[in-house]
Amino acid sequence: MSVTENYQRKDEDAIEVSVADIIGFFRDNRRRILVGALIGLFLGALYAFSKPNVYTAQVSVMPEIQAKGSGSLGGLGSLAGLAGINIDNLSGQDAIRPDLYPNVLQSIPFALYLLKQPVSSAKLKKQLPLSAYMDETGKSWLGTLFATDKADEQSVKLPVNPQLIELTKEQNDNIKGVLATVTGTYDKKTGILTISATEPEAVIAATTAQNSLNYLTNYITTYRTEKSRRQVEFLRRQTAEAKSRYQAAEYALSNYRDSNRAIYLNTAKLEEQRLQADYLLTQSVYNELSKQLEQAKIKVQEETPVFKTLEPASVPLQKSGPKRTIIMIVSAVIGAVLVAGIQLVRAFLSRNSALRS
Repeated sequence: MSVTENYQRKDEDAIEVSVADIIGFFRDNRRRILVGALIGLFLGALYAFSKPNVYTAQVSVMPEIQAKGSGSLGGLGSLAGLAGINIDNLSGQDAIRPDLYPNVLQSIPFALYLLKQPVSSAKLKKQLPLSAYMDETGKSWLGTLFATDKADEQSVKLPVNPQLIELTKEQNDNIKGVLATVTGTYDKKTGILTISATEPEAVIAATTAQNSLNYLTNYITTYRTEKSRRQVEFLRRQTAEAKSRYQAAEYALSNYRDSNRAIYLNTAKLEEQRLQADYLLTQSVYNELSKQLEQAKIKVQEETPVFKTLEPASVPLQKSGPKRTIIMIVSAVIGAVLVAGIQLVRAFLSRNSALRS
């Protein structure tokens, strides 16, 4: 076969598609495409109406940004030798960055905390924990068709480390549901943190958003003030011990003076001087520790972060989903495109086999 004949054969095998062919294709298959669109519309409607209405509530706050604390309480290092304890490591702490706050709202401890919080359901007409509410209203009527028997999911429980978190399948599903409905976003430019909660009821959505903010503020406050609080507890214990020693020395000195008023021996005076020195020392340590304890309490207040609420959690008036109209339209388009693609492949295969024959 020559080169010219080879090119002629390729030209004969090539499939030319014109605008008229495309119009003819859609005209010949318009009924099939319409049926595919209707089937997609029906399936989309079945799915869309199986999903309950959901409401989204938001709360916006401006968290205080703190830098790393430095230094220790003035004068406290001088008492370390007296107490015999090194407290240099108790001073200063790192502050968690605000851009990490959303990660706190995606943790298992946060989800477990939220599941224990009570919510008021207008649908169920009672107040119950969020976990119980999710168990009663979490499944759609379509999902109940594929529900599994809980008896089949039971297994033998073995003892585990108490420091580990052991979850049942139901708890794990609830945790995933909570983490999927609560989101936090931090805008680095404006410094605003926005927490959103999406729930089947408007009041529960607002309650969940507020509970999420409460957990976050408590978590950050505990994180930032943990070392200072430990320092306060340490100083409180040391102050109590110093007070006991101070009172014991004061009692010993007073008792000795009362018992030896008429004695003028040098040995008696030396003993009195020793007791008085011990009394003055314990008094000085007690006064200094009391002062440092008050300073430590002030430091805890200074390191407590401030969350300025810009937009409080309010009950949404309109539902945020599902977008049933969009779901149905997209399903209809997918059904039509799918049928058109199938018919196009059939037409291509049929024409190709005709040309070869």
